[in-house]
Amino acid sequence: MRHFVVDDIYDYIIVGAGAAGSVLANRLSADPRNSVLLLEYGGSDRNPMHHVPKGFFFTLRGDRYVYRYPTKPFSPQGATELWTRGKVSGGSSTVNGMMYVRGSERDYDGLVERGNPGWGWEDVLPIFKQMERHVLGASSVRGGYGPYGVSFAETDEVSELILQAGEATGLKRVDDVNAEDVERIGMTPSSVWKGRRTSSATAFLRPALKRRNLTYLTRTRVGYLQFSGRRVTGVLAQRKGRNVTFRARKEVILSGGTIESTMLLERSGIGRPDVLHAAGVKLRVESPNVGERVLEQHGVAMQVKFKDPLFGLTSRVNSFPKQMWEGAKYLLNRKGPVADGGYNVLAAFKSSPELERPDVQGLFTPIALDAESFDAVKVAKHAGAMFMGYQIRPTTESSIHISGRNPDDLPVIEPNYFGTAEDKDATASILDRGRRIFAQQPLSEFVVEEEFPGASVSSRDEVLNYAIETGATIYHGVGANAMGPHDEDVVDPTLRVRGVEGLRVADVSVLPVQVAGNTAAAAMAIGWRAADFILSDN
Repeated sequence: MRHFVVDDIYDYIIVGAGAAGSVLANRLSADPRNSVLLLEYGGSDRNPMHHVPKGFFFTLRGDRYVYRYPTKPFSPQGATELWTRGKVSGGSSTVNGMMYVRGSERDYDGLVERGNPGWGWEDVLPIFKQMERHVLGASSVRGGYGPYGVSFAETDEVSELILQAGEATGLKRVDDVNAEDVERIGMTPSSVWKGRRTSSATAFLRPALKRRNLTYLTRTRVGYLQFSGRRVTGVLAQRKGRNVTFRARKEVILSGGTIESTMLLERSGIGRPDVLHAAGVKLRVESPNVGERVLEQHGVAMQVKFKDPLFGLTSRVNSFPKQMWEGAKYLLNRKGPVADGGYNVLAAFKSSPELERPDVQGLFTPIALDAESFDAVKVAKHAGAMFMGYQIRPTTESSIHISGRNPDDLPVIEPNYFGTAEDKDATASILDRGRRIFAQQPLSEFVVEEEFPGASVSSRDEVLNYAIETGATIYHGVGANAMGPHDEDVVDPTLRVRGVEGLRVADVSVLPVQVAGNTAAAAMAIGWRAADFILSDN
């Protein structure tokens, strides 16, 4: 039998220091009477590249700061992909594209309509307002004095032309795309403040680490939950080459994200009997939807080439010496393309005029990428601009399950895209909308060609085939441990795992639907809301 060392007992144990876990640790430890242990498999975010906005071009390479989970084939031609997640303090909020898109009033009120009281707009908007330090200042729909900095890139000449072109196609030009739910276009709200990346770690975890009642351990792999009868009493983990038991007086909260939280539940015997049996895990609690009902967005990209090789931002960063020069200037003034988030301009539009609200999100960057090494995120030698679009609220379900009982066993991810008529209709419209914007004057005067996909991809079937074979996951998977009012829902509306005591899940895996474009802001709100529920129950 493997030997476990028993470490100290804590009131609360949080597994995962990502977007939600960092917020949760901050709020639970705000009361000095609570002892809180936060466990993270990744390391610290001390690498300076984590704090430089464009540093994600470097931190996403290799495996030091990210998990890379291979998927099963999902297309007629056998396409696969890697689902990437942050493995560092702050989780994906430390390595992502920094888009701060919260979701709209209708999205959160829809959670209540599905039987989840406490998740409506009147519950969630005050959380966002308390979190945010928005460059536009406080208003009825945003915060101005919180710890989480939100700003925009400087409006360069290409971005300005894109904004004008979008407006010419009927999109409303707005200052704050989070403030409305109409067809619109504006500069992308980004997790950047005064030229530095804002992450859940910098905004919430780092200030809380000064508290004596919060213990934070990195490089700690949580393998299994520990039980006494039906109650979760702690976790079994590996740290510095030894097996350790950490015990919780009150609760264990899983904030490992859609993939890691799901696998930890299943390795601990909570899930579908057939999945657990196949993985060699003894069933403890039958929960038929653990790892099921996963919803992930899938993007379609296009890129145009400009006539003038010096037009736009590409020529400023498309060689190593130029990148070093821009980096040196960034160190002096915290400005320029190095200080920008992943996408400069954001649009939301309807795939069909009959729809009540936008169902597609479009992203523009005034920098062209090398089409031959697209996955490596290499800047092109020529000038251009790229467009990426994806359906905001897909309905085709995927699944995530364990392949074995060992924590190092990879997940079995079976992605499914465009399986419903709704998803097909929305996706088939995306390239046409991007092309309409690039065709508007005066932007069109600078475009020499559509570099990819080109004229060979134009019909509905061609676009859908292009999307499934060459598109990319957006890394926004939700739903694997979705909340709901029914016995078959994995967690209840207060995020307690059904069938056991002393266990909750607090990350985006609890969302039964996508709450619009991106998940980082929603994840932090979930961490905040989870603290509300926990503190009111204990």
